[in-house]
Amino acid sequence: MLRHKRKVIGIALAALLILIIGILPKPVSGEVQPIEEMEERLAGITEEEKAILRDLFAITQEIEELEREEKNIIEEISSMEIGIRELEKQIDDKQKDYDIQLDILKQVLVEYQRGGPANYLEILLQADNLTTFLKSINIMKDISRNTGELLSSLEEGKKELEAEKVQLHDSLLAMEKKKEEQQEKINEKLQRKKEQEAYLANLREKRDFYQEQLTNLEKMWDDSKNIFAEIVTEISKIIDEGYFTAEDLNLTFTFTSVQGALSEDIFNEILREHSGLPETIFHFDREQVSIEIPEKHLLLTGNFVLEGDTAIRFEAMEGSFFDIPLETSAIEDLFRDTPLSIDFKKIAGDTMTIDFTLDKIECRKGSIAFVIKIKW
Repeated sequence: MLRHKRKVIGIALAALLILIIGILPKPVSGEVQPIEEMEERLAGITEEEKAILRDLFAITQEIEELEREEKNIIEEISSMEIGIRELEKQIDDKQKDYDIQLDILKQVLVEYQRGGPANYLEILLQADNLTTFLKSINIMKDISRNTGELLSSLEEGKKELEAEKVQLHDSLLAMEKKKEEQQEKINEKLQRKKEQEAYLANLREKRDFYQEQLTNLEKMWDDSKNIFAEIVTEISKIIDEGYFTAEDLNLTFTFTSVQGALSEDIFNEILREHSGLPETIFHFDREQVSIEIPEKHLLLTGNFVLEGDTAIRFEAMEGSFFDIPLETSAIEDLFRDTPLSIDFKKIAGDTMTIDFTLDKIECRKGSIAFVIKIKW
């Protein structure tokens, strides 16, 4: 009986599951284009279409950079406003302190005026012995000194107040200037958007086609930026793991230095063996380094520069995405949060236990040569 009930319950649950699956909305075909499909469509456009798309995408990159600048200005203005509020509070506190000190001085002067010099002289003359006389003199000296210190304090406080009020005035002017900059960026951004709209409008019957291609390109660019950040992080991790041997680095030792060279073939092979992300290929040439991600149609060209005592950092000068040139701001955006640095101390790992500094780096055809100075 119990087994029969379980069977009935099982059938009922299965029927309910089928009913729910049937009711749930199914994704509409073509509603969301996969990145791969977008890439295929973009790869198939003509050179003329690519030239038009290049212009449209350049405007998009400029708009993105203007939006970043606008955001930075907003943050600066916010920071300025906090500083101004703190400065206003300081001025208010010092003004109150100044007013209190001024009231005290007024009271002292009133008492002094009320008594007059003759009164103080009378106090001295009334002293019946030397001790009392000296005490009276010291009291008068203290009164005089305290009054002088109070005057000095008031003068100093007045100067500080005036200086801080000038600083406040300058800060307010600087903030107004920043707000004007912000408005300029907003106006410039709106103008570039109008230009892009006008460009699309002039394409007439092909407007929808280019609008779709531009939207696809922007989505793929956002996707590629995220993946590139992951690739840079993974490259750093692979280097940190110490997969490079002394033989890979072609090390030659002298008493004061170590020379070596790392070929692009070995570098790319180690990356390929230990990476789970789209293949990244480094090309080393004379005074030039190229980074290619074929799957994402992304190519960057630049060079390595020394960074710190033992590392180098890649500085990209040019780039392209689907053969469309990247603006400087777009290239900078790739490395904004994840700079590509290679630390030779981590590359060397256990192969070099001595302390050293990276003295020279030189890009050659097919390899990177380096000179390390040993610290004794």
